[in-house]
Amino acid sequence: MATKIKSQTSLEEGFNSLSHGITAVMAIAGLVILIVFGVQSDKDWSLFSGLVYGCSLLLLYTFSALYHGLRNKKIKHLFNILDHCGIYLLIAGTYTPVVLISIGGLTGWIYFGIQWGMALFGIILKIFYTGKYNLISTLIYALMGWVIIFKIELVKTILAPTPYCLLLCGGLAYTVGIAFYLLDYRMKFSHFIWHLFVMLGSILHYMMIVGYVIV
Repeated sequence: MATKIKSQTSLEEGFNSLSHGITAVMAIAGLVILIVFGVQSDKDWSLFSGLVYGCSLLLLYTFSALYHGLRNKKIKHLFNILDHCGIYLLIAGTYTPVVLISIGGLTGWIYFGIQWGMALFGIILKIFYTGKYNLISTLIYALMGWVIIFKIELVKTILAPTPYCLLLCGGLAYTVGIAFYLLDYRMKFSHFIWHLFVMLGSILHYMMIVGYVIV
């Protein structure tokens, strides 16, 4: 289903593409580190979780960089869909190591199912209704990101203070960034600012997962 893609200036799109292009390159190195640590770890699901998380990082930032950098309208439309789908993949991918390794057990698998179920629903929504129901999509992003709040005391008990702080601060970075995402086409460089908050959230969560969850 074709939709009209709203345009930003070439300069804005250049910053958008460059920011996530750099992060995509970083994600390649990050994925390698996750694989190495996953192989060396004696924790259950470390390698699987690391692969899922690392691939979700790489896919999101690659899709985003290409979408903002492309000029061909048909190809740009395709990557617009992939870009939005990548957000769902990253949220569920980030949760995967936390719920399967840190939480574990039945509760962990329930949250794993909830996350990937919502991600699948969101992806289907984006594929068939790209450019529509953006507010609903944004609410799904936020719901997926903060659904852990219902088990926050359990997470606080399981995680040490430092990874717990990284988890919350990463979530806050994503959430604050949503405000700029909603300002798209109303304020210059608002989307680029959104990208910066997404990058910050990803860095904080990566530090948590590599430093305290996978190992």
